[in-house]
Amino acid sequence: MPVPVGLPEVERQSLREVATDRIRAAIFDGSLEPGEHLNDQELQDWLGMSRTPIREALNDLARIGLIEMAPQKYTRVALPDEGQRVEVLQTVGAMYGGLVRVTVPALTDEQAAELIAEVERMITEVFSRQDREDAVAAAFAFMARFTVLCPNPTLVEATKDVLDGLAFQISANRTASAVVRWDRVDENYRALKAALEQRDAIAAELAVERIFGLSEEPGSGSTGA
Repeated sequence: MPVPVGLPEVERQSLREVATDRIRAAIFDGSLEPGEHLNDQELQDWLGMSRTPIREALNDLARIGLIEMAPQKYTRVALPDEGQRVEVLQTVGAMYGGLVRVTVPALTDEQAAELIAEVERMITEVFSRQDREDAVAAAFAFMARFTVLCPNPTLVEATKDVLDGLAFQISANRTASAVVRWDRVDENYRALKAALEQRDAIAAELAVERIFGLSEEPGSGSTGA
């Protein structure tokens, strides 16, 4: 029989990529906790693969800030510095702000409508509950949409891994004592919604930067992140 042509390519993952994805997922879902030491043999038993791809994966995760490694001493899940929380938030805001500014002018009417509807849902259903955990999760899920929709693949490639590491630092550094100014959260997201409705890329960028505290003093606690 003739050989079929035109079949979709099947994305294949190397063992290194599989190990990276699984360890990353375990870090983000809390199965592997901040500061937890990682043992090569235990990782081999869990992942069912040899040491080489696992060490390669750990090196990749160390590069983006999810793993800390000290030769002959330890390999562990990163232990973020709480004192750098404001700096990390502002860095995330600057990076997402850039993604938003590039993406907004390229949105289709359908894409813009979906983003506007999602912002409205967050305002009315998520932030109104004033649950910080839910608010942070919703914020990062929403901002990730701009990574998917961004028309500049070079920008996406340059920021995606860095944003992963920074998002982990934020989630690992949440403290019960931090104050959230829910009135400002509401104000900033309403500004983002208005900017999306008007397709105003600069206003959308500035709203995102305020969401992540670029205009705030350290410790003001005005964002939900």
